[in-house]
Amino acid sequence: MLVEVILVVLAVLCVVGVYLWTRLAATGARVIDRQDGHLEQVFYGGVMSRYLLTSGTMVRLELFDWGVRVRGTPVSRWLVPTWEARYDELAIAELVALPASRLAVCFRLRGGGEPSMAFLSDRTTSILRALESRGVPVNRSVTRIRRIRELYPS
Repeated sequence: MLVEVILVVLAVLCVVGVYLWTRLAATGARVIDRQDGHLEQVFYGGVMSRYLLTSGTMVRLELFDWGVRVRGTPVSRWLVPTWEARYDELAIAELVALPASRLAVCFRLRGGGEPSMAFLSDRTTSILRALESRGVPVNRSVTRIRRIRELYPS
């Protein structure tokens, strides 16, 4: 009886934890009003945002004729928020890295008031080249950070 009660309590705590985690991750979402456009390139990788860090190929970076979209793959869409920006809204795309991670392309918006998004990938050179060809300023020097919160001004 005691074991069953403990298991139920643990299950409830797990469900509440996952719910709260997904709500926090959703605060990094940014969806803009845009016209449907032509999908030109797709890259797979991970994401580094204020409340979420993934690795592997759980996230897609989609380059359209109008701008960029970062979102989860069908398996991870429930967790990874969608983040979109037009090319002219991007102040810069720069490389950042945590001590024990791959390089990430960090998208910073003009004005800096909204959340930025960093896309972890082994193909950062190709991503920066593609963004640069679309008029986005890029910074190829790597900024080493110790914590993700360093990406977000207080």
